[in-house]
Amino acid sequence: MTIVSLCLLTLIIAGSCYALFSLLCVLRFFRDPGPGTRHVTDAELPGVSVLKPMKGLDPGCAENMFGFCAQDYPCFEVLFGFRDRDDPAIPLAAAAASAAPIDARVVINNEGSGTNQKALNLQALTGASSYALLALSDSDVAVDKDYLRRIVTEFQGGDKTGIVTSLYKISRPASVGSALESLTIALDFIPSVLVARRLEGVTFGLGASILVSKKALREIGGFGALKDYLADDYQLGFRLWKKGYKNIISRGVIENRVGPMSIIGHLAHQLRWARTYRASRPVGYMGYGITHIFALALLLLCVRPTAGSAAVAACVLALRYGLALVLYRKVIDTRQWLGWLFLIPLKDVLGFLVWLWSFGGSRVRWRGVSYRVARGGTMVRE
Repeated sequence: MTIVSLCLLTLIIAGSCYALFSLLCVLRFFRDPGPGTRHVTDAELPGVSVLKPMKGLDPGCAENMFGFCAQDYPCFEVLFGFRDRDDPAIPLAAAAASAAPIDARVVINNEGSGTNQKALNLQALTGASSYALLALSDSDVAVDKDYLRRIVTEFQGGDKTGIVTSLYKISRPASVGSALESLTIALDFIPSVLVARRLEGVTFGLGASILVSKKALREIGGFGALKDYLADDYQLGFRLWKKGYKNIISRGVIENRVGPMSIIGHLAHQLRWARTYRASRPVGYMGYGITHIFALALLLLCVRPTAGSAAVAACVLALRYGLALVLYRKVIDTRQWLGWLFLIPLKDVLGFLVWLWSFGGSRVRWRGVSYRVARGGTMVRE
């Protein structure tokens, strides 16, 4: 066996051990009900301001807005924030606010300077909010009516809680691109988050949903301190963790609606995520390379085309499918996915190529604008 073959085999074995450990982390996380299952009365639940930073028309935009206004929660408000007065989503937000059975408002504010327009939007929304707890979520997520009750209960169940943040999924992809996106979230993103939680704690936030108090937010300088970072969600959780707060991952998995994404769109989104991850956590991102075990097995088969190498590739692929079936059984109706599981080998190869590609530069596109990601995760508009 050549040195190259031996190195590849070593990486595959290490990556397979990681995959088995990630499977264990997934099983343990979803087996433990967490603090969100304890009973609380309405009188115990504090008021919450739901902050929705908006830009443009996302898939299911109107339905997503109405879902946040229809929470089974005693006291909350919803604020839809915009930076641009001509944003096409403003009429939909105004309609959702006027039809809401609770206090809901549209906030248009383009004050402040910085490269992260979402962070500036959240800064304005925080200033307009009424309650001490803030629930932030991306505009392309949908939630059920128990969303607020669950995350607030989980927040109150922790000791010096910094944030409660949520995993997310894509349950019904509308194209091959969105199916690849969903597979990436399920097979790569969710396991990596739960492995990090197990090994080092939750040192980050996930932008799909974050619950945080104004008091804790003030301690890290508010959203103004995040205005030049691409991964504002990561920075929010990381800075609170550095202050001694404990971050929590909610047991509730929320829905990410991406619509009929193209394959190019999927690759561009993954490249943005990869370069952001590399800039924010360079050592961890280098180590992330061993998770691409199927692509490594294919490389081994090319370098050493033997029956043994073919057996290694087959075992690795079986492991990947086993992880997929467990995850989809836990968080998604597996029957919805039987027609898309054949894409796993393609997804794994593309994921490895994106990982390699991410080292070739620092440019990303976000909401139609090009940025350069600097060391530490700050970004400069090009």
